[in-house]
Amino acid sequence: MKPSFAALLALLLVCFSPTLPAQQNPSQNLFNQGVRLFNQGQFAEALPLFEEVVRARPDFVYARSYAQRCKAALAQNQQPKNDLESRLANIILPELSFSDAPIGDILDYLTARSQEISKGETVVNFIYKGTPEQRSGTLVTLSLRNIPLNAAIKYVADLSRSHVRYEPHAVIVDPNPPAEADPATTPETPALAPANNPFR
Repeated sequence: MKPSFAALLALLLVCFSPTLPAQQNPSQNLFNQGVRLFNQGQFAEALPLFEEVVRARPDFVYARSYAQRCKAALAQNQQPKNDLESRLANIILPELSFSDAPIGDILDYLTARSQEISKGETVVNFIYKGTPEQRSGTLVTLSLRNIPLNAAIKYVADLSRSHVRYEPHAVIVDPNPPAEADPATTPETPALAPANNPFR
């Protein structure tokens, strides 16, 4: 039985109709720009971007934390820095999606993606301070789009209840930080409730 002309026309429309690009999240874009400026030491330029994100998304605690860090840096007249975290801020992950994935697998994936996206210029060396059981048994679920790699690391650390510390050539991820190094109060690791993920 020959297909009808209407059926053929419908099939052609489905096959060849252009797809609309995914809409960009304005708050996400502003946050990404702010992170890049912050990590270049341009605190005065980054601050209004984070403040605008907070006005639009009061639950976005990362933007609020970065705004506070900008104000502190301006008050202390801090100079731009060129370190590993700054380089990772310039690596944008188009998509990051995991469902109950072991943290060890996620860190391995981030290492590979950093090398791929930076064309080999930046390779993240993660040092996980937990036990092998924690590395394979700590499960993380998250879904992010177009996010700086250093911000993605913060999300992963928060969701796995780990503390992140940047050293000159490595990112230390510690699921058992000492009592005095509380991730909720340490300036380099802003607290984030898992339910507040703005990029899902």
